[in-house]
Amino acid sequence: MINGQPVSTRTLTLVLPEADWRALREAEPDAIAWLHARIRERLAAPEPPPLTGRHIPSAATADNWWGNDDY
Repeated sequence: MINGQPVSTRTLTLVLPEADWRALREAEPDAIAWLHARIRERLAAPEPPPLTGRHIPSAATADNWWGNDDY
């Protein structure tokens, strides 16, 4: 799919203990495709679910959430 327009992408790093990764792969042999599918399903949902657990202030964005991250 080459259309001449650059596509912005984002790389996610998910830190899991090895045992969790193995358990995920046991349940979902193509774990990366499964994660992609969950993200697409969430983005296609008509209404966002209510926030539970940790509250992220509305001013937080993907660009400023981590602040002065050393990574």
